[in-house]
Amino acid sequence: MSNVNISKLKGIVGDANVIDSPAEMAKYLKGQGKPAAVVLPGNTLEVSNIVKLANEQNVKLVVGGAAVNTQGIAGGIAMVMSRMNRILEMDHQNLVAVVEPGLLHKEFLLKVAEAALNFPPEPYEVETSSMGGCFALGDTDSKSFEYGPSRTFLLGFEMVLPTGEILDIGNKCIKNVSGLDFIHFAVGSQGTFGIFTKLLVKLLPVPEAKRAVIGTFASVHKANETFNTLIKRNVHPTRMNLINAPLAKIAKPGTEGQLVIIDLQGYKESGKNVANEIAAVLTLGGGSDVKIIEDGAEYEQVINGWLNVRAAINAKPEQTVEFTVGPMKMPQALVQLETLIGDLGAYPGVVVEGLLGYVCLALPEGTDKLALAGKVNKLAMSLGGNVKGLLGHKLKAEVYNDAEMWQQTISLLRALRQQFDPKGILSPGVSLEA
Repeated sequence: MSNVNISKLKGIVGDANVIDSPAEMAKYLKGQGKPAAVVLPGNTLEVSNIVKLANEQNVKLVVGGAAVNTQGIAGGIAMVMSRMNRILEMDHQNLVAVVEPGLLHKEFLLKVAEAALNFPPEPYEVETSSMGGCFALGDTDSKSFEYGPSRTFLLGFEMVLPTGEILDIGNKCIKNVSGLDFIHFAVGSQGTFGIFTKLLVKLLPVPEAKRAVIGTFASVHKANETFNTLIKRNVHPTRMNLINAPLAKIAKPGTEGQLVIIDLQGYKESGKNVANEIAAVLTLGGGSDVKIIEDGAEYEQVINGWLNVRAAINAKPEQTVEFTVGPMKMPQALVQLETLIGDLGAYPGVVVEGLLGYVCLALPEGTDKLALAGKVNKLAMSLGGNVKGLLGHKLKAEVYNDAEMWQQTISLLRALRQQFDPKGILSPGVSLEA
């Protein structure tokens, strides 16, 4: 990018909010790409004008909350939304908040808790995830069985499109869509369809009580069997997660064996009865050090330990394979998985989210991810599931020897992206095809 473009950026956001020194830019960047400048807009109009400038000059642009992934952005613009970090409205009566995208997810959770409200989606990365990133990624977490995935908490948004136009869609009504649901269509687009500048977020009442039941097991299989027992008994807590021994030490230092974390959010008295039943099932199933945690500070410590595990896994997405099967098929899946990768308890990372029938593998260094994913996908498909996301769709097409199915999918994605972003300005390093 030329100095003329830098000058134009400074004209849009002010000198102090354009950074072109490599040393100063580094604190805002992740990855090996080297943008020409980091720009920090302060409002929607500034975002729009930056995007229009990028279009005029045919310059690539990526966006992030506190930091930007620089893949595909050599010589382009890295837009950091950290100045747009306000809660614009907290509507207690309608259980809605209006927030800016650069607000850190963890900060929003604190403000919501102070208001005696609840926003269930958890940060993708504990320290750096923003509210814009929450919906740009559109992930699920292990509470999704009870609360639903992240997209269900977005009621509307203001977005700057790749042309610089401003789109405002949605309202405070839960039922506000008829026909094509564009609000949720934009969730998970990773900044390829536009840049969020305001978010209309659904909130919930705060649970009356939160408690956890934890325990350790000698084997992954024994631990998972207790999940199946609970499901058969129609016990469905907020989440029930299993972390193998190497990852358990991250969640709870000093842990020996596989760690089970069961989270119960809801009513005080009925929750106490359910917690006692869960503790009994874990103990009878071979668990040791089984404990019901009701103290608020200790509960938060347990949940933060779980979040630290997820953050460690999410930091290296290229070294993970994720798949799903029906929850009651999980025992068969884990037995077959062990024939592929060896002892599950000793593997670098195995996470089971029991209510979702979800498994995440943190791979050893040097693993051929695609080769392993292909084998795991065949395993999961044999049990009615598959590898997660579009990678799973691609692998499924290969299993069926149906190249046309995959080609139709990527053709549609490319056409949609081309329609929104004719010049290919936004998020060039993001592929929606894998």
